[in-house]
Amino acid sequence: MSVRSFSIAILFASAIALPSRGALIISEVCFNEVGSDTTGEWIEIYNNGAAAVDLTDYKIGDEETSGDSSLTEALFRFPAGASIAPLQVQVIAVSATRFNTVYGFMPTYETAGAEAGVPDLTIYSTWDPDGGQISMSNTNDQAVLVDPSDAFVDKVSWGNTNAFNPGVDITGNTDGQSIERINANLDTNTASDWKLGPTATAAKDRSTPFSVTVPEPSTIVLLIGGVLAFIARRQR
Repeated sequence: MSVRSFSIAILFASAIALPSRGALIISEVCFNEVGSDTTGEWIEIYNNGAAAVDLTDYKIGDEETSGDSSLTEALFRFPAGASIAPLQVQVIAVSATRFNTVYGFMPTYETAGAEAGVPDLTIYSTWDPDGGQISMSNTNDQAVLVDPSDAFVDKVSWGNTNAFNPGVDITGNTDGQSIERINANLDTNTASDWKLGPTATAAKDRSTPFSVTVPEPSTIVLLIGGVLAFIARRQR
């Protein structure tokens, strides 16, 4: 096999065996907060790409329609200079104080401005002129991530078809239980990418902030890699 043929084989095998990556994604959403305090809601993002992403002027929240009026939905803008490194997980909570009370550690950002030591996101009034706060429904809502040009980067919906048709199945969802990606390196833009969080005894353990699932390479991937490595050695 020539070097050129070997290179093509690697690219072909990679395209077949490895999941596609979308760089910046929503990786987990806790809309059914622990207890009945809606300030305990949060959205997690993950950079599964190879380069850092400048989050300046990115936005996140549950307001899916620009210009809409609803005090129970909002879209917040990241502060200037915010960024997310490759393979980094970040959590945007409504209240950092409430998040810390529940989980025992602080989120990356907050939207309520309740904790002086945690950076604040601010209302993006161009999209969300009436302000308000993130307050996601336990049965029918969505979370959205929007880029500096106001285009959707990623979104997820449950109980409605805003992002997916059908939305993520949340049958049996209970107090504190999130929805999370099955594989944080795979984004097919369908509800099949998502599942309910753990069914633990303690409500706070039914979600997994700052943790994403990245499955180990499959047997076929490892087999292809071994074969290609063997061929490469034979060409020396």
